[in-house]
Amino acid sequence: METVKELVQFMQPNQRLDLKAVALTHVLGLTGSTEGKSAILSLDDMLMAIFGLTFDGNQTVAKDAVLSLINLTAEEEAAIKVFQLAKQLQPPFAIVEVAAKEITNEQSDLADPWSMVLSNLTRVESLVHEILDTLEKDDQTLPRLAKAFAQLDYNKKKAKLHYLAPIFCNLTQVSRGRELCCHRKYQLLEKLLPFASFEGSVVRRGGTIGILKNVCFDTVYHDVILNEQSSILVAILQPLCGPEEFSDEDNELLPIELQYLPESKTREEDPDLRKMLLECLLQLCSTRRSREILRSQGVYEILREYHKWEAKVAKDSDCLLACENVVDILIKKEEEIGLDNYKTEVEVPAEQSEKFVQEDAAYVKTLLD
Repeated sequence: METVKELVQFMQPNQRLDLKAVALTHVLGLTGSTEGKSAILSLDDMLMAIFGLTFDGNQTVAKDAVLSLINLTAEEEAAIKVFQLAKQLQPPFAIVEVAAKEITNEQSDLADPWSMVLSNLTRVESLVHEILDTLEKDDQTLPRLAKAFAQLDYNKKKAKLHYLAPIFCNLTQVSRGRELCCHRKYQLLEKLLPFASFEGSVVRRGGTIGILKNVCFDTVYHDVILNEQSSILVAILQPLCGPEEFSDEDNELLPIELQYLPESKTREEDPDLRKMLLECLLQLCSTRRSREILRSQGVYEILREYHKWEAKVAKDSDCLLACENVVDILIKKEEEIGLDNYKTEVEVPAEQSEKFVQEDAAYVKTLLD
């Protein structure tokens, strides 16, 4: 602890560059271990020194300071500590504003590491409302972040900005974030949608699918998602589609973008992401109106082919079960279902729920054996 404390004196803005660099390199190494992080987080002076060095004129020093913050905010409790201390300083270290400014600066060399810091902070649900308050102070910040995400060549220093996807996903943990994402004022969802099938980064793709899942869990937005002019349903279904040929009758049901897909078309390779997409569809089955739209858009036909592929090729039991949960609803007539809204009209006792889980697991095992 004393050794760590002694490093603080060498991490002051007016200190010699070589001393700052060596001390910070040592600190960055410490942030890679649990013990090291604990030692640093217990020293407010050390955190303050790291905050200050993120503005250093030397690019290597500034980058190492931001990389240290990435490691220090990786766990929830530590992220809260960093966020609260930054706020309490006089003057405060405006960590969210600094991150947003760097991310949206086309010439920033630190856009990627700062996006990872902001991703870590927004993962903590208790901080999201306050972070949204900050991001909304300037009504151009969210649109700029969305533009930075949607434009792959936005950063001229070759930053990828993939972590903007989990940032937006984390913001949609709360209803206010979902509202902002779907609001016509920002049109964030429309800008993010194409990346649900982005092959260049599982982080970007996964974050985008996470946004869709969070929005689908809120029935308030089901009409927006299933609107005829909306391409959200297509974004959910496209990664689940393969190269299979459909009959002309089936093809007529499908959205135009999903008709006659090429032989080279592949499905989402990550089983966790496939499951999330299927969970989106399950949530959209909540109301009668939504179920009728899903049937009319050929969702059952797509899942029929997907199920064959999952059972024979990918063989992920969780995905198979998630698919069957959707299909079980869509193949029923509404008279059989007898409910307008599953979410508000059905309560399953805990013991029955556990029984269903066990039965499901046993059933899926028979499919894969």
